[in-house]
Amino acid sequence: MTGCFQKLRRGRTGVVAVAGTLGKAAAGLTLLQSGNRDAISSYDELVDFQRRPQPPIASGVAAAVAGATAMLDLSDGLSRDAARVAKASGVTISLNRRDLQGFEAMLEEAARAIGANAFDWVLDGGEDHSLFGTFPAGATLPREFKVIGEVIARTNHDVLLDMAPVAEGG
Repeated sequence: MTGCFQKLRRGRTGVVAVAGTLGKAAAGLTLLQSGNRDAISSYDELVDFQRRPQPPIASGVAAAVAGATAMLDLSDGLSRDAARVAKASGVTISLNRRDLQGFEAMLEEAARAIGANAFDWVLDGGEDHSLFGTFPAGATLPREFKVIGEVIARTNHDVLLDMAPVAEGG
């Protein structure tokens, strides 16, 4: 596991944000595994994300300056890595599907081409090496970060999606 954790205060709320892509590398891998040459050729940008990840390294420095309370690269998928941060910090990560729709929309055509589910790539796909960060409520986030949820007091679950429990994928 790559990344670092900084203990979040129990019960303190904040926001969860990501810099980079979600699901593109998983889409590229699924395309390659499909053997569908037309789809692979049509969505070569996604295949390139699998073959040559583009981690937003400089965004990590900007997040630290902005007061990030925890940060991790998403190498094993959003659901699994968010659960790691939640467990290490004693909180629950609550994701909002509405905030993830833009990532999903970018993958829908490729998913249809090979009969896959674009949202599964967003939630459980790995290897994008995007940065997952938590920030105090009211923090000014670097522009590279998109809010995708919030940090809430610990519940019986590590990760929630629209307040429903999420199983660790990845």
